[in-house]
Amino acid sequence: MEQLHPAGTGYSIPVDDYTPTTSVGAAEVIPIERTLPLPDTTPPQTFTLLERVKVVNQAASDALRLRRGTRSPKDPDRLVFHDSDEEMPAHLRRQLARISIPFVFCPHLNGMEASATFLPVHGELVAHDYEVDGIIGRGSFSTVFKATSLDYQRPVSLKILRNEKDCFDAGLGEVRIHSLIIRNDPHSRRHLLRMLDCFYFREHLMVVTELLNSSLLAHYMHLELQGKREAYYNAQTLGMLSAQIIDALSFLHGLSITHCDIKTPNICIVNAETRQFKLIDFGAAVLTHDTHTSYLQSRWYRAPEVMLGCAWGELIDIWSFGCVVAELALGCPLYQYNSIELVLAAIKATRGNIPTWMLEAHPIAQMFFSASACAYEVDPLRMPPGTYLIRSAPHTELRTILTQRLDPASFGNVGIFVTFLEQLLTVDPKERPDADACMESPFLKPFAHGLRLQQGVNVTETPTTTETLMVEDGVCALLNAASIASRRPSRG
Repeated sequence: MEQLHPAGTGYSIPVDDYTPTTSVGAAEVIPIERTLPLPDTTPPQTFTLLERVKVVNQAASDALRLRRGTRSPKDPDRLVFHDSDEEMPAHLRRQLARISIPFVFCPHLNGMEASATFLPVHGELVAHDYEVDGIIGRGSFSTVFKATSLDYQRPVSLKILRNEKDCFDAGLGEVRIHSLIIRNDPHSRRHLLRMLDCFYFREHLMVVTELLNSSLLAHYMHLELQGKREAYYNAQTLGMLSAQIIDALSFLHGLSITHCDIKTPNICIVNAETRQFKLIDFGAAVLTHDTHTSYLQSRWYRAPEVMLGCAWGELIDIWSFGCVVAELALGCPLYQYNSIELVLAAIKATRGNIPTWMLEAHPIAQMFFSASACAYEVDPLRMPPGTYLIRSAPHTELRTILTQRLDPASFGNVGIFVTFLEQLLTVDPKERPDADACMESPFLKPFAHGLRLQQGVNVTETPTTTETLMVEDGVCALLNAASIASRRPSRG
């Protein structure tokens, strides 16, 4: 750790080197199963949660239009920003860290690239090591390729960030999160995607990670077409999946990291036969003291406190994962709707009334709920113009939906599973359990115990500001991690 003395200050600023020490060759080579193509559409809901009732009284309709306003919830002045409830201590503000990212270039050229876009083709060599096989997927900020590391003869995932400042900065943020993970989980035991390399090449930031198998979305939809989804995603599989991902969330939350984008495309299979999974994509992750916005998470997995403009924290990940578990059990997203008001109405239909304090926390809730707490729409898509009240259809409680559709003979203990899912999908974040509490639920506890035995470490232990516990070959070693701010914030 290098001590820097800024001009005009009387104190030293510690600058820790967070550069990942993991190389491509150091990561375990995992046999890759056939990757399934990402489906174009998600399966439709097979059950009805909501009913529309048109408001025929003109005065009442006009009042709802006025309450709604003319702007979209996505408009900048409709977004809600929250700073951390707890001000960052001064000693943390003075703390700095360093990541060294290699700059790979031709020493005989110094001009700008002919094109701002770099999309390598099949067989092209990137940075003299990564031979591109093809595109895995595209996102708003990047394109992901399947490639082969020639130095280590193993398949990898190569993410190329777009040559734009916002994209570059987002990529740096993702590298920072990966570096925190590697620093505190050096042996990759916490079910999180492993970064292997990062570098700057041809005016693009590039991030290399291990190549995993299909996402949960592609996998369950493939099984659905074969009529095998229910047989695979039973209580046993969902228990093993939940133990691993909630363990990953416990680890992240212990480092003050909120993932912010838990969904079926962002959980990948490591080994389908042994039910091993990993959480991926940290591009949206935030730390405790970052500013929090109300526009994040994919809509179908978005926590109610986010949509309603409430202050939020790590427990939004628990809600999103509950949506993932429900989706796998049902074969379709639980809250598969094209507007925030419909998603909120569906949450109310399946989980009961939304607490009054959440509806009163911010004026943005008026765009979705009337003064009597009834969800409403104004000029919805593919409907005649007008205002509509959104009401719950009969028998839409989450427990009713699941018990009607899950066969105990093939699924397992439906009752204990539903109770676990109800805990994850607790509407009030003040009552929603955190990751460690979820691991103690009757449904998950047997799987969590098996996970601890498999890891050879008590997974409920999270790194502290002074030590990181790791276990390898039966020998415990204490690694100094004094610069990692990993204390769990108070839930108040």
